[in-house]
Amino acid sequence: MIWAIMLLSVAMAGCVYDYEPEDEDIQGLDKPLVVIDGDIIAGGITRVKVGLTQSLVADEAAVPLGATVWVESGEGEMMGGIMKEEKLNEFEIDTRNLDMDGKYRLCVSIPGRGEYVSQFKSVLVSPPIDSITYSVAADRSYARIEVTTHNEEQKSKLYCKWSYSENWESDAVHPSELVYDMKTQIMRELDLTEIDERHYCFSESVSVGTHIANTEKLSENVIYKSVINEIPKTDTKLMRLYSILVRQTALDKEAYMYWENIKNNTTSTGGLFGPQPSEVRGNIESKTVPEEIVIGYINVTTMTEKREFVDWLSESIFSTDCATVMVNRWKPTDREKNGLWNSYYNMGYRPVRYPELENGSYDVTRAYWALERCTDCRVFSNSTKPDFWPR
Repeated sequence: MIWAIMLLSVAMAGCVYDYEPEDEDIQGLDKPLVVIDGDIIAGGITRVKVGLTQSLVADEAAVPLGATVWVESGEGEMMGGIMKEEKLNEFEIDTRNLDMDGKYRLCVSIPGRGEYVSQFKSVLVSPPIDSITYSVAADRSYARIEVTTHNEEQKSKLYCKWSYSENWESDAVHPSELVYDMKTQIMRELDLTEIDERHYCFSESVSVGTHIANTEKLSENVIYKSVINEIPKTDTKLMRLYSILVRQTALDKEAYMYWENIKNNTTSTGGLFGPQPSEVRGNIESKTVPEEIVIGYINVTTMTEKREFVDWLSESIFSTDCATVMVNRWKPTDREKNGLWNSYYNMGYRPVRYPELENGSYDVTRAYWALERCTDCRVFSNSTKPDFWPR
């Protein structure tokens, strides 16, 4: 059970999970386990995260302060890592000039814990990504993002792992033309700039979980339309223009088995009660305490990337429950107060617009209201327009 909890941490990129164990589960565990996540990328920038799982018996931080990270070649050459200013547990190492015929390992030093090293490994060459495609479920309840790749040059079977980043633009379904101030109980009309700010937004996200596939049982070394993402029809990613940047790395069979067990451990029907520790041990060990369990597997590989855009607006998949409701400013028996508008505001609704009268004027004694997420795209936006956006 302890191992399963630790595995979930690394599968979710170092997240810390609260867990209340039984006494027999934690015998001998008096400090968090070290988590090292990343790959050595030949010909690119190596990015590594160093963390600690949450201690089950002690109150220790999840970030090991003062850690240093470097890549070492089989000939003893060392390439130091630089810690990212905004994230104390993430490091970048310039490995663009690695000799493709060499062997490499990752080394990590943590004050108070000692030094950790991965096994020396040769560089695996990742084949190009042939295509990124999409398909829509028969009932149109979700869309899939698929990757196709192949390797005709190698006779050995192909094992691949993918990660990705997404960017997308979205609209407020009912962009607000009004704003209501609960404190002053005043309804104000927005100007065109304010309306536009609520109308059109950008968001971004990165992949979570484990996305892998292989050609072991196939007659050809082709991975065809392997699904790496499923997007439900209610997700704002499907509203307008969407972009996905897929990163592909090759694995050897040992690395593939490790990630397969990680995936099974966190997604199978058995949940956390999946593979046993011996089935998912990585390739990192402590030089200080050889018997210490360390979470992570360091692969040495090249990386290939491909970006694709999808105009989901043309597919008309996105579906929402963003209905508007007409709300009078006051109750007939309570005219001196804004009781109904206050009530809807407190329920998470926001005003959209006044109803228009036959003479072209507006009835300011009532207004259309909708849930805030339907009136202001900034509620779910977390980014600005990317430099690479085509429009």
